[in-house]
Amino acid sequence: MSRGNLAPRPVVEAFLAHCQRTGLDPIARQIYAIERGGKWGIQMSIDGARLVAERSREYEGQTPVQWTADGVTWVDVWLDENHPPAAARVGVYRKSFREPLYAVATFKAYSAGGPMWTKMPALMLGKCAEALALRKAFPQDLSGLYTSEEMDQASAPSDRATVPAAVQSAPFTDEDVQRWVDQAASAGSVDDLGAIWAEAQKAGALSADVDGVMLGQLLRNLKAAFESAPPAEDVQDAEVVEDEPVTEWATVQPGEGGQQA
Repeated sequence: MSRGNLAPRPVVEAFLAHCQRTGLDPIARQIYAIERGGKWGIQMSIDGARLVAERSREYEGQTPVQWTADGVTWVDVWLDENHPPAAARVGVYRKSFREPLYAVATFKAYSAGGPMWTKMPALMLGKCAEALALRKAFPQDLSGLYTSEEMDQASAPSDRATVPAAVQSAPFTDEDVQRWVDQAASAGSVDDLGAIWAEAQKAGALSADVDGVMLGQLLRNLKAAFESAPPAEDVQDAEVVEDEPVTEWATVQPGEGGQQA
């Protein structure tokens, strides 16, 4: 929930599925649903990410967080109270890895400019780097889950007119895309697919990746399958009505229909 608002049922169902998949406890604030800018999402705490890694029995610790001002010299402690670090990095050890897997988070990319980022920029940036490294090292367990420190910038005020369209945050989430895929899989007609197409198109998600295929192309493939299917047999006294198409099934090119952040 967020400020007394109840999460919609699809969000609750996705939240419970993530809790079951990861084994994280919402009571302990290891995972939670949150509303940002009118969009609901599911986030985990950095402690939750650490717990998932530990339970995998593949986790073998990590390197100390390091910070840099120039990308060349890295320090273990950030003492400059007048300037935030430009980047932070963390390496995660896993049994099957020969070397630690490093991830780097830059202040420019993640700083939300709020009180916490102003007061403790090194700590916040270090959490972002650690979350990135843990997710890279354990993608099966942490894929699609982000920490609040990583997502702070998503709700930070900014002049979007100055941000290139290609890097603006898309008004949809991974959960939205999965919901459309699930709806498409259970669709009973071309009209059902058309309704999904219209909703995804409005959100700018037709170019979202679904296992290497754009969502728009996946819907077109399912539409073609419906149209090529043989008519049902043993149907008597049925009136055939030709419906008007609900939307235009334009070919989706890479980069069209919005890009997912």
